[in-house]
Amino acid sequence: METLRYVFLVFHLFGFAALLGGIFYQLRGKDPVTGGYMVTSAVVQLVTGAGLIWTRSSLDLPVIDAKMGVKLALDALVAVTALMGMRDKKPWAFYSVGTFTAAAVVVAVAWT
Repeated sequence: METLRYVFLVFHLFGFAALLGGIFYQLRGKDPVTGGYMVTSAVVQLVTGAGLIWTRSSLDLPVIDAKMGVKLALDALVAVTALMGMRDKKPWAFYSVGTFTAAAVVVAVAWT
């Protein structure tokens, strides 16, 4: 079960890296848009985040329920905003996805 937790953690970090890396890459251009990679990465974040909570609970490791609720809400917000941005192709969605992703990272790192 510990190995599965590490697998979830690695893929969770891959999802984050894909989101933030794509955002930084597109900031170099004139018209950044929300792409399919953002939706895929957001879904990876949601699934692996839920898997991390499940494995930590199964291993009787501490889980801060309020923190996990906030992270889940932010990850869901990233996914929904990315979906809306793919449909509308508006810049506000791109910047919102970046902001919500950064907020999720701050919550993950700073909330102990």
